Amino acid sequence: MATPEERKIVIIERKDDAAPASGASSSAPSEEPRGAIEEITSSVRELAKTLPESIGKLPGSIGAAIQQALSSRDLSVTAHLSEDAMRSIEMLVQAGIFANRSEAATYLIGEGIAARRDLFEQVTEKIIQIEKLKSELRSLTGRA
Repeated sequence: MATPEERKIVIIERKDDAAPASGASSSAPSEEPRGAIEEITSSVRELAKTLPESIGKLPGSIGAAIQQALSSRDLSVTAHLSEDAMRSIEMLVQAGIFANRSEAATYLIGEGIAARRDLFEQVTEKIIQIEKLKSELRSLTGRA
């Protein structure tokens, strides 16, 4: 993933098929491509302004899940991710769904836990069994 310093600015130009008129200067840029770029930039800015409000209006529980994931963050963790996972997180940030990678990762982790709720229920049962066995062993040695 490119760092902010490594990201490059892309300049969009439209080349007309026809050659410039004989009296026209070839070095003067047309106002039309610049207007198109400004229009795109304006549209992107407008989308970015309305995105936070739009998240809450997403269909089903997606918007609510995003808001819940972002509001309940109070602990941090460092994780090493695969390139595919990082690309997916970056995609969510670039699309403007999340403000940063941390928010995107928080949401995805929450969704993964919710999707595997059955696994966590089984793990919880096993942990309870392990704690009971440990307690029994401590009782046998008088260290209860």
